[in-house]
Order: sequence, then structure tokens, then C-alpha cells
Amino acid sequence: MNVILTSLVILLSTRQVFSFQLKHPTSIVVRRITSMTATKTSLNEPLAVAILGGGIAGLSCATHLLNSSGRAMRITLFDTGRLRPGGRCSSRLMNDKPAVFKNRSSGRVRCDDVDAPNRSDDGNAVSSNIASIIRQQIDVPSSRDRMIAMGPVDHAAQILSFPTNIASLMDDTDNNCFRNQVNKWLEDGVINTFPENSVCELVAKDDKAAALHPIQGEMYYGKGGMASIPLAMRDYCLSCNDDDSNIHSFQIMQDVWVSPSNGVKFIGNSDGNSPKWELKSGSKSYGSYHQLVIAHNGKCADRIMSKTPAKAFHSLLRTKFAPTVPKWGGREMTLNSIYSLVFAIKSDNKKSSPIAQTLKKLCSREVYTLMIRNEPNLRLLSSNTLKHSHPQNPTSTTNIEVYTLLSSPQFGKQYKGPQENLPNDLMEEVTMKMLQSLERALSITENEIVNHVVDLKLQLWGAAVPLNTWTTPNNDGFVYDAQFQVGACGDWILDPSIAGAWESGKRLASWIACDGGQSVGLPNLDRVDTGRKFLPSCAALESGIGTIPSTPNSKYEFPTNNSTKSESFRSGGGRAGRSGNRGGRNGTSKNGGGRKNHDRSRSTAEKAVKL
Repeated sequence: MNVILTSLVILLSTRQVFSFQLKHPTSIVVRRITSMTATKTSLNEPLAVAILGGGIAGLSCATHLLNSSGRAMRITLFDTGRLRPGGRCSSRLMNDKPAVFKNRSSGRVRCDDVDAPNRSDDGNAVSSNIASIIRQQIDVPSSRDRMIAMGPVDHAAQILSFPTNIASLMDDTDNNCFRNQVNKWLEDGVINTFPENSVCELVAKDDKAAALHPIQGEMYYGKGGMASIPLAMRDYCLSCNDDDSNIHSFQIMQDVWVSPSNGVKFIGNSDGNSPKWELKSGSKSYGSYHQLVIAHNGKCADRIMSKTPAKAFHSLLRTKFAPTVPKWGGREMTLNSIYSLVFAIKSDNKKSSPIAQTLKKLCSREVYTLMIRNEPNLRLLSSNTLKHSHPQNPTSTTNIEVYTLLSSPQFGKQYKGPQENLPNDLMEEVTMKMLQSLERALSITENEIVNHVVDLKLQLWGAAVPLNTWTTPNNDGFVYDAQFQVGACGDWILDPSIAGAWESGKRLASWIACDGGQSVGLPNLDRVDTGRKFLPSCAALESGIGTIPSTPNSKYEFPTNNSTKSESFRSGGGRAGRSGNRGGRNGTSKNGGGRKNHDRSRSTAEKAVKL
């Protein structure tokens, strides 16, 4: 397809990659810089940048680097996704092939599974009240998947919205603001707007009934799955290689795990040029780079940087897993854990499912997504069938509806297991409890949902949503260590949302593109409070799944045992338990027993350079 040029926006057709096909052009609201407008520095060696993480933040950083002026860029993005990038915006798509493990014990285990308890061996009793139909679905071979045969399925992020705490997202003076990007995604069919009143909250009306209240505000979802957003960004980056006038290049290394223990090595500047980093996956080297970007979080990011000399930078990547944070924000990045249950439910004689029938009684409009506030085990229910128009078989006497059900962080903590290898008994118990909780929330007869489930997939979203964000006096929105030329971007620095991740990646790219010679956002390791600290995200704490438009019921109360005292960032003792005992890797006491608890103004970067 031909490249179509406009004065400010270049629309580039996508290419068919993997099993996903985009039928629309993908565009990024930024200017393409050609060799004619580049400065003399573009004649030098291209600036090699390695980006670890193929979520929204990493792809946004790559996109804005590719559209920067000045020195030529050679960008390599590393992503661990087996089929495609996406991070929290991943989807399961039609024709996806399941992973094949010859030896399950040798299967890949995420860093966040380190020391995770195995329910089969921890001595906890497992309920015998497991419906046989659920046990049958748990044991179904992964190659038999009737859910994605219906159409796309979103199993993680569900909603794109506009956080009110980042003014630059809506800046009409900036052609590259997130508002314009969303408008282009709408124009190109990358995203759809949720129909009016189709996103609701389920609240307790009285002891025996529930009520639905529509949630107001701009909300969007990916057309053909939330994965359409990162795939549109990826395809735009790849299309830069097809433009001979472009001074930059881009490649993506898919399904590559940079080794957490020794995959990142600082090799210094012995050749007299900028500091360089070497990347490896196992024994295989992926070359050296002038700049390194960490665009993901969790234990992998922590371990990857732990043996490097960038100590202040690494201190921010230390991670704790918990369902809440103190009122003063906590000493370290805190992520919650959420169970995601995708299930298909069958209804006979072309009737709607018990879920759809109940929601229709509560609301005259079709409900696409439901925030659940009347059941402590759950947070969200979303209909993949409505969002993605799953077709029904006209010759069949039954209907199949596919839903995604997300647990609460507290539930995720209580039943946490090894993320990549959940034991069957734990999967059975968690599945039953989540479905029974949904029946209670909707006041549906016991087992009315359970007995009609025909397929399901349960997974633990171990490093799910940041509950606190790293904050600096200038609201920089990224972190950069000039001495070692390594930066970080992500929703944990700005706002736990797609918009927050996109904006953070953009700001870091702006800083790198202008050859920022100063460090930004690093903590003071002398423990002096300079306004640089983690602050709680009340929006993420309240919803449990990230920032969404608030409602009169959006109220979060910190636990009464949380300290209200503000404390500065501390590099030492960040992993220690708050009781004073010696801390384990997850920031908890080792002898605790049981499961581990696990703009005022534009940013400095935006002031310095405008793409």
C-alpha cells in the first residue's frame, strides 16, 4: 500500500505479521524527520538504543525516537511476548496457536514466580466442592479453545481513558499530545468508543438486590482486541524502515528474554564514545547500545539492573507485591496481583445467558463492561462477545457468550500461586470461587453460571497494576541516569493507565532525542526528602485495575493500620518487612508465615524539546 502524506501526519499501511491482520492504516501523530532536515550529527554513527519491554510505554518511546530530529537512531525493542508485543494491552486473537511444552517442568517461569507458593504442597486444604464441569474444563488440552474461535478476547487491560491528573494529555498546542493520538486511532479504526451508558458499576442497593449506575466519561476499547493499539504502534515503527528518506531504523526482537541475571552489562566508554550496554539472552549476544531503556517493571526489571553500577536508578525498580500501599505511598514500587478468568457460557434455545438476562433487567442498554463494587472478590466483568461482535452459529440452537472476569487484588493475594504453572487444584478452587462470587454479585441462582460454562482459561496477572507512582517536583514522568545513559518509562512513573504509559514513553524519548546531559528523576540515596517519592494512586487503589473515570462511589479508604506519616524515599531497607524483621525478596518478613504479601507544568523533557 502506498504511503499517504499529509502536512502533519503520515499514515502508513500495516503489514501482515504473525496471525494478526490489520485492515486499516496505522498512524502516529508525530512528524516524520527526513535526512534533509537532520543535523550534521546524523552523519555520525547512529545512536543505538535498546528498549526492554514491548508494552505501550516501550512502543511509545520507540515511536517518538523514530520521529525525532538530529542524530540518526538505530532502535531495537526486545519483547517477551510469544506471539506479539502488547504488555498489559495483550489480547488472545483468532488462530493463535497455544504454547507447546515438551516438558512442563522446563517451561518458562516468570521472574515474579520466584518463591511463589505451590498450592499442591503448602498444606492448605482444597475445597472438594468443585463442580465437575469446571474440573473438566480445567483439564481440557490447551489446543482445544472454543473461546478465541469466537473472536478476539481481552484478558488484561479493558479500558482506555483520559486521566485528569495529566494536563499535557489534552494540550491543544501540542500536535503530538495523547488527545490527538486517540483521535487518529479512532479515525483509523484502531479503537472504538464505548456506547453511551455501556460501562456501568454494580453496587449494592440493599441486602438482597443490586443496582447498575452508568459511568460517565470518555472511554475506548481496542477494535479487534486491545492488542490493536500496540500492534498499530509496532507496525508504524516497522514502516519507518520502508522509507528511504528516513534516517532512523527499527527492529523488534519478539519472544526474546534478556536474561535477568546477566543479560544486561555495562561495558563503559573505553572507546571514548558514549557509555554502552551489552545485551544477552542466555549465551547469545544481542550487541551493544549507547542508550538503554527499561520499559517494564516487576522483578525482571529489578534483577536485570541489580548487577549494574547504576545503583540509584536500580533502587527505583525494586518491587513489592501487595493489594494496597500506605497512605504516604510506601518506600518502593508496589504492584498488585489479579486473576483473569476468561470463560464461555452457553445458553439453550437461543436465549441469552443468565448473565445477559440479569444485566438486561437492571439496565435497558447492553452492558459491555461492569465495574463490580458489591463483591469483595471481584472488580470487573467485560463482554468480549459484545465488544468484538462475536458471531453466533445460525444453525445452532445455542448461543455462546465470552466474558472476562477480573478478581480483586485482595483475592489475587490470598490465592497467589506460580504464575506460569498454576496447579490444577488451585485453578479449580479459584475458578469456582470467582464464578460463585459473580453469581452472588448479580443475585443469580447458585451454580446457574457454573453449570453452563463450556470453556475457560484462568491466568494469574502477577505483576498487574502499579498502586503508587514515582513523583518528582517537576512531574517529569520518566527517569534518566545521564552518567550511565539508562532511562525508565512506564505507568508506574506517571499514572497507572494506557495514557500514562504512552505519555511517559514520549517524555523519555524527547529527553534522549535532545541529548539530555542531566539526570532526571533519580532518588537521593542520602535519604534527604526533596519531593521525590512514591505517592499512592487512589484511582488504581479504588478500582484495582488502573485509572478509569471516577463516580460518586469511587472512594478509597486506606486501612486503619496504615501510617499517615510522610516518609522520604529510602534506598536501604526497601525490601525489609515493616515489622522490622529481616525482609525477603518481596519486601515481606521471612518469618511471617503463609503466603508472601507479595502537571503542575510540562515535564522537563517537553520544555527542552518538542518533537
